[in-house]
Amino acid sequence: MRPVLALALLTIGLGACGEDDDKKIDTGETVPTGYADLAVGEVADMVTEGGEVWVELAQPGSYIVVLTSADEAQGTEHGYGAAAAEARVVTSADPRPIPAGGHPIMRTELGDSFDFEVYNGSRYVDITAEAIQVTDELVVWEDRTTANEFGSVDEDMMADVIAQLEQIVLPRERVLFGDESDVDGDGKLWVLMTYTVNQYGAQAYVTWCDIGVTEGCYGYGHGHEIVYLGYNDPDDSRASADGITETVAHELAHLVYAYHKVLLNGELGVDENIYVTEGTSAMAQDLTGYNNGNQYVWAAAIDMSDTYGSDDYSVQAVSLNDLFRGSGYYDEARDGALRGGGYLFLRYLFEQAGGMTIERDGSFTDLGGMAWIKDFFAVPETGADAVEVTTGADFQDLALDFYTALVVSGRGLNDDPTWNFHERVEDPLTGYEHGVDTYADIHGWLQLDGPPVQPIDEADGSLRAGGVEYLQITAEAGVLSLPVAEAALARARVFRIE
Repeated sequence: MRPVLALALLTIGLGACGEDDDKKIDTGETVPTGYADLAVGEVADMVTEGGEVWVELAQPGSYIVVLTSADEAQGTEHGYGAAAAEARVVTSADPRPIPAGGHPIMRTELGDSFDFEVYNGSRYVDITAEAIQVTDELVVWEDRTTANEFGSVDEDMMADVIAQLEQIVLPRERVLFGDESDVDGDGKLWVLMTYTVNQYGAQAYVTWCDIGVTEGCYGYGHGHEIVYLGYNDPDDSRASADGITETVAHELAHLVYAYHKVLLNGELGVDENIYVTEGTSAMAQDLTGYNNGNQYVWAAAIDMSDTYGSDDYSVQAVSLNDLFRGSGYYDEARDGALRGGGYLFLRYLFEQAGGMTIERDGSFTDLGGMAWIKDFFAVPETGADAVEVTTGADFQDLALDFYTALVVSGRGLNDDPTWNFHERVEDPLTGYEHGVDTYADIHGWLQLDGPPVQPIDEADGSLRAGGVEYLQITAEAGVLSLPVAEAALARARVFRIE
C-alpha cells in the first residue's frame, strides 16, 4: 500500500493507506486525476474529496500547496490541518460615509466663486471656493473658507498637473474606459482643493451623487464632475505634480465607472463593492502611466507583514469574497490589502485577456486587455457576475488561477503565462512602470519576496473563505493529503519548487 503524507497543523505524518484504496493510481499511459509527476516549476491540481484535498506525488521534492476556499461567505475563517473542524466569523467595520452636496449648473471663468457643500469628517459644511485655473478641459477651485495649515496651492505645480491630466491621463482613460460624463454640459472636470478632505482623513474622494446617481443621495449632488482633493505636506512625495496627477487619475476613474456602469445602464440603485471600484481606479493609476503610489497598495496585498507586524498586510488577509461580493463591505484593518487585492485580481484578468503594448510615442496597442476592461466598465453586471460575463470563465476557476499565479510568478521556475504576471514595462511618457512584480524593490523602502509561504509545521490552520493559504512541505513520493473543513469548499494545487 502507498505511504500517505498527511499535512496536519504542526505535524507531518507517514502512514498506510488504510481506507484510501479508492485513490488507487493507474499505471496506464493516461495520467489519472490526482497523480502528479512534476518537474521543478510545474503545477498540478489536487483532488477535493469531502474534508480533504490530496494528490499522489510521483517525485520527492519541496512543494507549495496553494489552498483556496470557494465558500462565498464573507468574514468566515475555515480550519485546515488539525483545525479542520473549526470555523469563526470575523466582523468588520461599517462603511465610511459618502459626502454629497447640492448646487445648480454654471459656467466658469478665472476668478469666479462658487459655494460647495462638503464633508469634513464629522458633518457637512458650506465653503466658498475660487476658480484659480480654467482650461478647455479642467477647472481648479481652491477653498477660501477653511483654514489650511499647508498654505495655498502652488499654482505653477498645479499647471504641471493640468498639463499631465490633459495630455496623458484624460486621453488615456477615455481610450481605456470610455468617456467621462458631462452632466453640466461644460465639458470640464472640476478639481476642488479643500482642507476639509484632510479633516475627513482622506487624500481625495468623489461622490457619484454629483453626476446623478441618486441612490442614497437624498436630493444632493452638485451636478458637476468633481474630484475633491486634499492638501499634502510639502515634504510628502504625494505633494509632487506626479503624485497629485496619480491621485486625480484614480478618482476620475471612479466617476467614469459610475457613468458607464450605473447611469448608461439605467441602474441608479447599483451599489458596487467598494473594493471593485478601488481596484478599477488603481488600474487607472497603472494604465495611465502613474503606477507609483499604487505600488504601496498592491505590495500590502502581497506581503508587508514584517513591515507592519501584522498579517493584515499580506495576501493572507485578502478574500475575493470581500472584494467582489457584498456591496456594503468595508474592513478598516484589512483596507490596504483589500484595495491592493482588487487591483491585483483585475490586473491579472487584464493580462489574461491579452493586455496591451505601449508604443514609443506613448500610444497603446490593444492585445485584448483594453477591450476587456472597457467591457468590464460597460456591462450592467457587478462583482463576480461582471467577471464571469466579461471573461466567459467561472469565477472560482479564475480565483484559483490568480492565487496560483501570485506564488509562481517571479520565481523563474515556470514560464506558463497562466501562472505569471507580465514583465513590467516603463512608460515612455511618465517614466513609471506598468504592472506588477511580486519581487519588486519599491524605492529601496521595501523588498518584496513574493506572498508569504508558511512551512507546514508553522501553519496557522486558518483559511479565509474566498482566500488562500500557501503551505510549504518537503515530501517523499506518495499521497499528499490535507484535512480541510468541508464548509470551506476547498480547491488546491501543488507547485514543485525543488
